[in-house]
Amino acid sequence: MAPEEAAQAAERLARALGLAEARRAALIEERDALIRSVAAAKGRLDLRDAIEACLRDLQQEVHQRSLARFETLLSALVQEVLPGEKPVSLDLTTERGLPALDIGLLRPDGGREDVLEDNGGAMTNVVGTGLRLIAVVKAGIGRFIALDEADCWIAPDRVPAFYRVLEDGAARLGLQCLAISHHDVSGFGPATQVSRIGGHPGSGVLVDGPAEACAAAWSPGDPGFRFIRLVDVQGFADATLPLGPGVNALVGPNNRGKSTVIRALRAVFYGEARDGLVRAGAAAARIEIGVAGGRLLRFVRRPKRSPVNLWSLHEPDGSVAVENGTHCETGGRDVPDWVDRLFGITRVEDLEVHVAHQKFPVFLLGEKAPKRSAVLSIGREAGYVRDMQALQRERIAEDQRVVREGERRLAVLGERLAPFADLDALAAAVADLRRAAGTLARGAGRLRAIEARALALATLAAGREAASARAGAVRALPPPEAVAELGRTLAEARHREGLARRLTAAARDLAAAHARRTALAGLPAAPSLRPSAAPEGHAAALARLSGELTRARGRAQALADVPAAPVLAPDGPAVGLAARLSALADRLAAAHGRLAAAQAGLAEVETETAALLARTGGRCPACGGPAGAGALLDGHRHGPAHPEAA
Repeated sequence: MAPEEAAQAAERLARALGLAEARRAALIEERDALIRSVAAAKGRLDLRDAIEACLRDLQQEVHQRSLARFETLLSALVQEVLPGEKPVSLDLTTERGLPALDIGLLRPDGGREDVLEDNGGAMTNVVGTGLRLIAVVKAGIGRFIALDEADCWIAPDRVPAFYRVLEDGAARLGLQCLAISHHDVSGFGPATQVSRIGGHPGSGVLVDGPAEACAAAWSPGDPGFRFIRLVDVQGFADATLPLGPGVNALVGPNNRGKSTVIRALRAVFYGEARDGLVRAGAAAARIEIGVAGGRLLRFVRRPKRSPVNLWSLHEPDGSVAVENGTHCETGGRDVPDWVDRLFGITRVEDLEVHVAHQKFPVFLLGEKAPKRSAVLSIGREAGYVRDMQALQRERIAEDQRVVREGERRLAVLGERLAPFADLDALAAAVADLRRAAGTLARGAGRLRAIEARALALATLAAGREAASARAGAVRALPPPEAVAELGRTLAEARHREGLARRLTAAARDLAAAHARRTALAGLPAAPSLRPSAAPEGHAAALARLSGELTRARGRAQALADVPAAPVLAPDGPAVGLAARLSALADRLAAAHGRLAAAQAGLAEVETETAALLARTGGRCPACGGPAGAGALLDGHRHGPAHPEAA
């Protein structure tokens, strides 16, 4: 295997080993974390029974304290309205892990009676009203209740006591109460604001109430409802019921519209609206409730329109209010969240705590024991305890899951870690392999360096031979004196060649002149002239011809003295000398070219030799001995190998 291939193989093995080590580390980390979590879960499960017993004891203790207060309050209400009746008894048990509350009356013999099944309606009215007051307060939401005929089974002579209890409870608990009743006004307490129903549903029901007294009882920022206005709501064309803090009562004849006010409140806060709420012949029913700060809560029911219900909250100037970025105007069938959030009148455990239904005057007594406990917040009275119990159950289930799944996962991790048992030995082997590959790579590098030096020496030897050949060719050239003599001979030959060319041209001109002279000698004598009819024309022609004849004779006379043209022999000495001079010039130019090439090659070899000696520190690459550029090319003798050259 080549050194490069060995190094690459070693690197591949090292990378694979690194990945394997990372995988083993991740598996070990996961295993250790699982061991810790499983051990913690098992430890908590070992304490399960003790923790649950402690929470049950704590819950029982807290509930008993709450039950004692509720029993005292309800018993006081019963004794105030129905003197001599048995005290209320609350019994807390557990059903399916949840608190369950039984409400009864304690007999003198220690037995218990059911309030709803074993007693009269008056007892049901009193206890039910007390339970509703407790539920509203314990729910921690809107402090408003509306009671529809909550005193229906109480005897008229006991009604004043009932309303005194209601007034006292409202004052102590900070509640606003609206009570619908058919009893005579003389039965109401002195602090109750009483309004009366008048008119007739056909022409429009009217409300006569203490509007000024109710308005004067409010401060602008006090929570509570200032009035309820009904426009085209069943029998009401347009009527306003004023409300003050504390207890408010609405009385009047039967079937005149008293319970319509309750239905209007249930439409606004519970979404229980039907088309029957709209007055006959009207396009829509409108309910308006005055609230704190001069605002107005409005509900509109529009049959066969979309949206069929519309809730809106308006500022005193009539603009739609904005609360925490929410535009308080919403349509649909469900009560908007902002209504629940701002006024807190909503169902508790699916029970209508705030606004009672006329047809179901019994509150909570007919519900099952767990719901009684939940609505009265007896379970939430010890809310922290219940939360802890729920959290404990969740943690037990989670711990059981952690133990079950963790042990299963630990077994899997053990199987996955088994192949990594020899990983450390493999890592040592890979490290040895990488060191061997590195040694092999360094040896290969030294070998390549030696091969490079040998190649450089071979190149230098070849350059030296070429330089020697060029130097021999230069030494074969003629000496400078011969070259100078040859130049002078060539210049004389060129001068003689020019004289020969001029003589040849002169001979050609002389021959031409002789030919013209011969042609003129054969001309006739001047003709004799006869008179003519045109003497002026003939005279002119004669004068022209005479001039030409005179000029021709002058030229002939001049040419008579010219010697005959010389004849040059084609192989004369001048022609041969010119040829030899031309050949010598060509050889001299070729020699000069070879001399320049030899000098350039010698300079190149000397440059390469100097560069090589610079890389080797002024030592011969072959033997390692000291050498100069000139000595290395000519006359260097190799000695023993220098230690560094090895």
